[in-house]
Amino acid sequence: MKQTDLLHLLQRYQQGECTPEEERVVEQWYSLLGHQQPPLTLTPAEREQLRAELWERIEAKSLDAEDLSPPVARPWYAGGIRWAAAAALVLGLGIGAQQWLIQPGVTPAAPVAIAQQATEWQLFVNTTAQSQLIQLPDGSTVRVSPQGQLKYPRRFATTHRTVHLKGEAFFDIQPDKAHPFRVYTHNVVTTVLGTSFLVRAPEGTAPVVVKVRTGRVRVSPRDEAPAAAALPAVVVLPNQQAVYSPVRHKLQRELVAQPAQLAAQSFVFDDRPVPEVLAALEKAYGVRIAYDAAALATCTVTLNLQDESLFAKLDVLCKALGASYEKQDIRILFRSAGCAPR
Repeated sequence: MKQTDLLHLLQRYQQGECTPEEERVVEQWYSLLGHQQPPLTLTPAEREQLRAELWERIEAKSLDAEDLSPPVARPWYAGGIRWAAAAALVLGLGIGAQQWLIQPGVTPAAPVAIAQQATEWQLFVNTTAQSQLIQLPDGSTVRVSPQGQLKYPRRFATTHRTVHLKGEAFFDIQPDKAHPFRVYTHNVVTTVLGTSFLVRAPEGTAPVVVKVRTGRVRVSPRDEAPAAAALPAVVVLPNQQAVYSPVRHKLQRELVAQPAQLAAQSFVFDDRPVPEVLAALEKAYGVRIAYDAAALATCTVTLNLQDESLFAKLDVLCKALGASYEKQDIRILFRSAGCAPR
């Protein structure tokens, strides 16, 4: 592996853009040195201080260049402890390490202890039986469900806001168009500008679910399988969810099980046209309802639907008309044979 390849990999790790396999490789390198979390973010002042201290420690040490070349039959990242030291060094220095990355004939004596002191990432594991609220550096909040794990920086990067999640958590994100917020799980990455949403990312092959309450998010697969890599990202709106199946490598949008009311709306109708009732439901819940306008042109109803959920309201309406409905992706299909002319 070339030094430039290593630097590129670690730069992508800093930016949260590695594949799951690459993340494991970098973290395994670091764990070989007895540490849990690689440092991903340093201020310019910290980087310069670390740079100066490291120079003193690596200046007169030798590194056998042959050790940096993994055997042909093994992957490039299986190089063992010396690559682990190289990874720890670059992770500690950040992107600015290009000018003085480990050179042939030089080996770092003790960069790891220094790098660990500068680490900026926090790992929260919810070992309780109740959800726990975490406040992020930008004022956003994350409610982490039991057994959930959230890795987040003490300070966000200058161009984006990135966290990593295992398990389930509800996010309420401060709007900031200049700094997109990204949630990385094992299989998908969710990108937002300012919204509230839930991410459920269980271990294993169970589907990953991203439910949006307010705003909008973009969900992209991270799966390395060719079938998944070809999938386009999907934009998810309130009362919708993205579901990714790692088994089938399929990403789709659908309605949530119980859409929440998004806008104030009266649901008292006194001899009103059915299309007006359906339009009121669409406005209140942000859900598109498709129907045959010609068939419903002469249909009117008198109903009070104030306290029911969306689907309970539709059940009442269908019973009054002898109609039916079904969910189809992110919309509802309403079917009725129509009404006799008055």
